[in-house]
Amino acid sequence: MRRAQTAQAGPYAYNPHSDSQYLAEENEELTSQLKDKVKELKSLSIDIGHEVRAQNSMLSDMDHDFHKSGNFLERSMKRLGIIGRGSQNYHLLILFAFCFIVFLLLWLALKFR
Repeated sequence: MRRAQTAQAGPYAYNPHSDSQYLAEENEELTSQLKDKVKELKSLSIDIGHEVRAQNSMLSDMDHDFHKSGNFLERSMKRLGIIGRGSQNYHLLILFAFCFIVFLLLWLALKFR
């Protein structure tokens, strides 16, 4: 761009003040553009931080719920194991019969659907 300005003014019309003024204006413009980009980047990084914090809290809640339900499931399975290992073997037989009836009902419901 400077060459075009110098070529239009002629080969002997070089003015160092106009070049330095042009460079100063261009520098100020680039500086203001850079400041705007830095502001945008700052706000974007802050938004990302808020989003990450919200997702971490959501994951923490999900993890807490999972552990709560896992304890319930674990206790139920222990109770079933105690019933199955008990001295009375008919509890295990009743458990198998119940499972068989449930699977039979499910199979019939799916077959005649």
